[in-house]
Amino acid sequence: MALQSSITKVPLVRDGRHVIVRIQYSDRKRLEKHLFQRYPDREWGTFFHFGFRRTAWGIALSYVGGLWPESSDLDRQSDIVEFSDDYNLRAFRSGSTSGVGVGVVHSHPSGYSTHPSALDDDMDDYFARELSSYTGGFPYCSLIFQRNDQGFSFSGRVYDRGEWLPVKTLFTTGEVLQRDHSELMPSDSTGYEWTDGESTTARLEALLGEPSALRLQGSCVGIIGCSGTGTPAGHLLARAKVGEFVLVDPQRFAPSNHERFHASVYDDLMSNPLDYKVELLARLIQSVNPHARITTLVGNALQDNVLDELLRCDLILGCTDTVHGRVFLSDVAKHNLLPSIDVGVDMDGDNGKVTTQLTQLTRYSPELPCAFCNGVIDTNEMAVEFMTDEEKRLREKAALEAEARGEKPDSYWRRQRQMHTVGYLTTTAGAMAAGYAEGWLTGAFAMPHAAFQFDLGQERLGVVPTPPRQDYCICGQRIGWADQAQSYRNVARPTHWAPRALLLSSGAV
Repeated sequence: MALQSSITKVPLVRDGRHVIVRIQYSDRKRLEKHLFQRYPDREWGTFFHFGFRRTAWGIALSYVGGLWPESSDLDRQSDIVEFSDDYNLRAFRSGSTSGVGVGVVHSHPSGYSTHPSALDDDMDDYFARELSSYTGGFPYCSLIFQRNDQGFSFSGRVYDRGEWLPVKTLFTTGEVLQRDHSELMPSDSTGYEWTDGESTTARLEALLGEPSALRLQGSCVGIIGCSGTGTPAGHLLARAKVGEFVLVDPQRFAPSNHERFHASVYDDLMSNPLDYKVELLARLIQSVNPHARITTLVGNALQDNVLDELLRCDLILGCTDTVHGRVFLSDVAKHNLLPSIDVGVDMDGDNGKVTTQLTQLTRYSPELPCAFCNGVIDTNEMAVEFMTDEEKRLREKAALEAEARGEKPDSYWRRQRQMHTVGYLTTTAGAMAAGYAEGWLTGAFAMPHAAFQFDLGQERLGVVPTPPRQDYCICGQRIGWADQAQSYRNVARPTHWAPRALLLSSGAV
């Protein structure tokens, strides 16, 4: 059959809104095995479940699992995909009971494009109306996969609230972070720079290969925390020509930051008021690569529009060294299939001698242990991070009064310790995080452990890997549920915080 795009029954919006789909590598492998079992001449398909989040730019959708056909659910005598009434009804009912969305994915025969056919339009028009009714207004997603001479191609569209949005990108999370671009969308040349002379990434290309260099140029990396570890990470990723950044930090630059802050120059100390940290890191990135697109947000990852922008990223670097920041990364890895690398440092000393020079690096991904499994979460410390200034003042006062009575003050207030981190260690940690991000994006190399820590002053660096997922933890549940797992999140924005961050600039297209 002729597979040409229809512009009558399924008109796509043309205002820039789009859909990003995420899937785990293991799920994609199983899905493709099913879809391509009748290749190369005949189609096959399945219903599937997904979680989603509506954003200003469109919808972030994450694959939960296949609602696999049983023996009589699809017609094996037909060259195309024909769903039985019983299979349709089972899918419709799951839409009203599962708590997540329902979509369809099918293959096109070898040699054809993934542009929807007139039959696909009829199918999607019917399923969109029925499933929207059964799910109470959830989106409906339709994907088309194909194997071809280039290896793989796909297209997709999502019906939501009376409109059809094009699927732009398919992210696959695993040992390699794969990005596939839809055939329905124009080519995305994010961050690409072509020169007649020697490339500025010639050594990187010689080491990792030209495809890896192009992969980095087409990537979007989020950096949460733009100070001691975030600025060296952003600096190095800019020099590797990562094409797009989402920068998040709530603070302005301070004089005490200057020693470990890669983005500042001396004149920045004279500004009144001092610039926001995200502004200075954006300036540094653009001074290295003026083609980079940068979104800057003054705020916290728990604010609504920050998560929206981070969901456009291939990968996040967590550089805040806060407890709630680590829990956030852990949650979105599970529920939104958004991978990240968290980096933290801890230094201490006594009588002029440095006693601790600790760095911890942790990958968060759907298949990996959560922050609680890793044993890095102090819930009391996280509670302090969420207190209002007034509550902190009252608790500190109560602790002093308890101490005066001869009681232990810790049940009222534990004084927060100032982190004495300095530039050589934060730069080391940030550079390593950037390197592991490049390795993960390209598949060229990986961290030696999913999570580990080391101390620069210890014999053999005192490397210690953290434990695997604990059997008692429920973090393996509701993978990919996105906003439909809201009540299962381990951290949420306190009510006294502003719901949205200040958006200074947007590099999104």
